[in-house]
Amino acid sequence: MNSETWHGRSLLRVCKRWIFSVGMVVLLLGCETVTLTPPKVDQVRFSPMPVAARTIAEPKVKYLPRHDGFEYCSRITGVPITPTSRPMACAFWNVRRQECTIVTPMSTGYNYLGHELRHCFEGAFHD
Repeated sequence: MNSETWHGRSLLRVCKRWIFSVGMVVLLLGCETVTLTPPKVDQVRFSPMPVAARTIAEPKVKYLPRHDGFEYCSRITGVPITPTSRPMACAFWNVRRQECTIVTPMSTGYNYLGHELRHCFEGAFHD
């Protein structure tokens, strides 16, 4: 085996290790967002409000997944995007038209949809 072939294989091995290391760092950074704890209101069970007490008794619900979901919800809610927090979803409603729109990023969790659906019925229950 000549030195040029050996050097090429060694360089390939170093590149593979470097790519693997960078990939692991990226995966660990992605996991960091998973450790953010949900608001206290989402850590307990709740009973739905009676129909007469709801902001909208039977809303027409629209679901709007967006590529810019975090930024869109930041503009809607006024909650800034920081390194440690961001609005994961939001809901806005029109009582006169009996409509509610839930906005999320393209990929979201059931807990965020459920939380925003509760806003559609009960309004600003944790503000």
